[in-house]
Amino acid sequence: MKILITEDQFKELRLRRRGTDIQKISNIIEYQTEIQDPFDFEDAEDYADFCILQGIHFYYCDEGYCDEDEESEDYEGPSEEMVEIREDVEDFLFELHYDELVKYYNETVD
Repeated sequence: MKILITEDQFKELRLRRRGTDIQKISNIIEYQTEIQDPFDFEDAEDYADFCILQGIHFYYCDEGYCDEDEESEDYEGPSEEMVEIREDVEDFLFELHYDELVKYYNETVD
């Protein structure tokens, strides 16, 4: 399930300018769909929420999601602008991925 974001999908200019960063988060979300077994979740909504939030938490290196070593050398972390627009980014990612993940769960589990 490869997810590519097109420029037309961005509603706001400031999200459009951060497309590369949003694509990185989408890639993490896609990775979650590869490693998470849908059968381990109570329902489709739980599965979709989990995969999307994992992508967001890993990208933003929320507490408990990044190793100390990762932060210091290889991982630059989100830019100041990405931190400022985090709520918009989260809303956009849920809008972009939620229905697709629910559909994937339902097709897999049913």
